[in-house]
Amino acid sequence: MKPFEVRLSEKRGHEFVEAVGGKALIEDEKDVVDLIGVCAEFDADRIMLHDGILSKRFFDLKSGQAGMIFQKLVNYQIKTAAVVSRDQIRGKFGEFVVETNRGFQVRVFFDRQDAESWLLCD
Repeated sequence: MKPFEVRLSEKRGHEFVEAVGGKALIEDEKDVVDLIGVCAEFDADRIMLHDGILSKRFFDLKSGQAGMIFQKLVNYQIKTAAVVSRDQIRGKFGEFVVETNRGFQVRVFFDRQDAESWLLCD
């Protein structure tokens, strides 16, 4: 497994994995599978991805990386909150975020606290 910096957080009776960065970024499907493995290891069905772990390709909608990451996590029924800075949301990626945030399984946030509140609600 790549050296992602992850930690397990628990609040209000729910556990979630936080992937905050480290020496590697999510670059391909194998990296997403590694994160899913971390969730399984901790018996957590929720994950928070910070922008420090997301590559620049994630924000380029043409690369397909954001869709691939989110779809893989949805397939494994892992509730996912991505925390990114506002300046990363522009163009077609901004439209993708609006559409994504209409769903129940994956959302994009600008604030960690908002992301945590959403992850912890049922």
